[in-house]
This record gives sequence, structure tokens and C-alpha cells, in this order.
Amino acid sequence: MPSELKVADTWDKCIENTLRKVSYGTLAGALFSLVLFRGTTSRCSALFFGTGIGAGIGYTECRNEFETLEKPQTLSQ
Repeated sequence: MPSELKVADTWDKCIENTLRKVSYGTLAGALFSLVLFRGTTSRCSALFFGTGIGAGIGYTECRNEFETLEKPQTLSQ
């Protein structure tokens, strides 16, 4: 498989994975905030915290995926 297709496939997987993690983090933050907090500010803070955790996990997993890709061979003269 050409390296361009590997990179494109990795991007597709990373975008899907990151969106999934952000969604799960947002959902977890929303449930956590509804159960534990009464104020609007506290609920929003917990919601955004969960979203940030999900985005961070997605970013880390994408970075690891790109680091494991084989580097293309360069021609040396």
C-alpha cells in the first residue's frame, strides 16, 4: 500500500476516534454534572472538563498512531 494511502487511512481513523472520545467525554461530563452539581457554572465546568479529557485522549492516541507509521525511504545520491 502506498504511503499516501496509509497516511490518509490513519487520518480517517484518528478523526473518527477523536470524535468518538470527545462525544464519550462530553456525555460522561454531562452525566457527572447532572448528578453532582446544582449550579449552572459548576455543570458547565464539569461538561467542558469531560470534553477536554476526551479530546486529549483522542489526540494522544492519534499521535501514537502516526508515530507507528513506517517512514518512507529517501533516495540518497
